[in-house]
Amino acid sequence: MTRTTDTPWPRRGAPRRHPGVARAGRGALAGLLVAATALVGGAATAADVPSDVVPAIPGCGTAVPATATASTHEAANPPAHAVDGDLGTRWSGQGFGAALTLDLGAARDLCGVRVAWHRGDLRWNDFTVYTSTDGTAFTKVWAGRSTGTTAGFESSPFAAPTGARFVRLAWWNSAEGNGWASVAEVAALVADPDPGPGGGHVVVAAGDIATRCTGTSCAHWRTSERALAIDPDAVLVLGDNQNNDGTIEEYRAYYEPSWGRLKDRTRPTPGNHEYILGDGAQGYFEYFGDLARPAGASWYSFDLGNWHIVSLNSEYERSAGGPQVAWLRADLAANTKRCVLAFWHRPMFSSGGTHGNFPNMRPFWDALHAVGADVVLNGHDHSYERFAPQTPDAVGSPAGIREFVVGTGGATPREFGTVRANSEVRLRVNGVLRLDLGVDSYSWQFVDVDGAVLDAGGPVGCH
Repeated sequence: MTRTTDTPWPRRGAPRRHPGVARAGRGALAGLLVAATALVGGAATAADVPSDVVPAIPGCGTAVPATATASTHEAANPPAHAVDGDLGTRWSGQGFGAALTLDLGAARDLCGVRVAWHRGDLRWNDFTVYTSTDGTAFTKVWAGRSTGTTAGFESSPFAAPTGARFVRLAWWNSAEGNGWASVAEVAALVADPDPGPGGGHVVVAAGDIATRCTGTSCAHWRTSERALAIDPDAVLVLGDNQNNDGTIEEYRAYYEPSWGRLKDRTRPTPGNHEYILGDGAQGYFEYFGDLARPAGASWYSFDLGNWHIVSLNSEYERSAGGPQVAWLRADLAANTKRCVLAFWHRPMFSSGGTHGNFPNMRPFWDALHAVGADVVLNGHDHSYERFAPQTPDAVGSPAGIREFVVGTGGATPREFGTVRANSEVRLRVNGVLRLDLGVDSYSWQFVDVDGAVLDAGGPVGCH
């Protein structure tokens, strides 16, 4: 059984910051903290401090998974929608002082909050943040106004680390003045962990990558540029890494000049194009060498921080009684990490119009679901699709596995067909998936070749 512990991925440049963290000067941040220092107790009023809202707080960007309750909500938009990792859903509550309360499960030293407001790019919102250790006595720690210029996350710093289990956001007014509070996502923040053996790590994933195209205008070149800009700890390539015939000559001519620049931190899996010539994926195995078969088999696993990551071969025998699934069960039984991610080429679930569902991936899903795995990544259909957590029977469940189809690495995007159950987001565009793998949670961003974030969510707690 092939397992390694906390693979020492090569790192480059300065220590990693949370995505989007501004390198703000100390003076600017100090001004925010001084303003916030006065917010202890007192009656809640709008804009107790100037509306200094920043995109992110340096060193304070790790979100804490939480459950949510609210003083009021409409049936279609319950409080759980504000912590489901989906910017497309929301909590909505009516009335002055409508409040959303997060339960973090245990007391944490908090440094701030981040909020994504529904229609936040069209209206500002006045709100106050309170914290509590017992859920009864709350202390005001921040108040102010959102910018009204973004539907993404905006962060608000506390004056000093604040020990609390409960965080309450109370809403007072908005630019539209319609009496409704609407929050797409909210999270309490703790200081970013040192990205050491048990800390957070960034992964980039994509499949269906290189085509017979050369030059900087090629889609696979542009996605590789995006991956390099993210500077991940690990790169997961999801099969059909070299399209067409997948020969060693094609790998060297098209894949190597682009995604080959990330080869030293790549963990691969093969796809059908690697096997298309009937030569046993000779080009794939020759190009990736020991990366493709670290212990002889074309399936393997490794640990990255608090995540156990499994690479499987969807082009090889995958029956429930076969050697690959037997290895998978044994590998998962020996795993000591809390969070589990697996990747291979053909998706069990897909709304793609060319390929769609592959039910014969069921033995992989059964083994992974049985141990509470969190994330599955696939390619094959040339599109991006995100599913809600679901069981192998396609029943939506918080205890299920969230699947991403990311066949967007460079091959021409294709049309969707029948929309499958639990499909949440579908995009026909080239790009890469960024995963922020925390100590006990994950977040995601799908980033297109121009750097636009077209889908984002999290953090979502590991099972």
